[in-house]
Amino acid sequence: MRIAYAGLRRKEEFRILAEKLGFVPLLFPTQATEKLPVPEYQDRLQEVGRGVDLFVATTGVGVRDLLQAGEALGLDLKTPLQGAYRLARGAKAARALKEAGLPPHAIGDGTSRSLLSLLPLGPGRAALQLYGKPLPLLERALEERGYQVIPLMPYRHLPELEGIRRLEEAVLRGEVEAVAFVAAIQVDFLFEGAVDPGALREALNTRVRPLAVGRVTADTLREWGVKPFYVDETERLGSLLQGFKRALVASPGQHGVASQHREAV
Repeated sequence: MRIAYAGLRRKEEFRILAEKLGFVPLLFPTQATEKLPVPEYQDRLQEVGRGVDLFVATTGVGVRDLLQAGEALGLDLKTPLQGAYRLARGAKAARALKEAGLPPHAIGDGTSRSLLSLLPLGPGRAALQLYGKPLPLLERALEERGYQVIPLMPYRHLPELEGIRRLEEAVLRGEVEAVAFVAAIQVDFLFEGAVDPGALREALNTRVRPLAVGRVTADTLREWGVKPFYVDETERLGSLLQGFKRALVASPGQHGVASQHREAV
């Protein structure tokens, strides 16, 4: 079975895991990443180094990037973050914080909205780690609670136009049997850049099985009118592929939804 991968990172890991499980992997990333101007990010890291009252982590890679960037600048960011109240948006961000010795005080369900009820009241300084795009919902909520917000966006996402074109063609021509999405923005970029989003939606609902890592990615597929075939909520590539293989065995002729907790079709 040919399975396309829309992700930007961990392409080689996906290829190796897919081949071990008997799949034929095809790499069609729909997103690119561009670094923000270094001086802007450095200035904000300096602010964090002076101390914050609240740290909101939204992605694992963003947490690691932040700490590594601080080390490169000779900044000790762990000490001020140890003194802050720490929130993680989901499992990946929580894992990265724990690995850094900064376990979160509370964890959301993977969505930004889930953090709203977990935000403590200010006033104070809040560092908001972003993941390639602004999060006005969280920024407004923090400001309403009395925080001065320090947005930390080391990178921003851009569409990968060639990958989008190749993935759309592969889906519409029947050159793949499944597509794996590991981030919501990959779904958005694919449909926003598609030549024929209606035909793409129809193919993903009938002939090609869409796979999603995490609840946010799955919800984004549904927002575009696509029902995921398999959803993995552990947010790990290996678990996604292994679960998908089990789901195929359990329902070989079915195109409906399978997940770690099966949904009604």
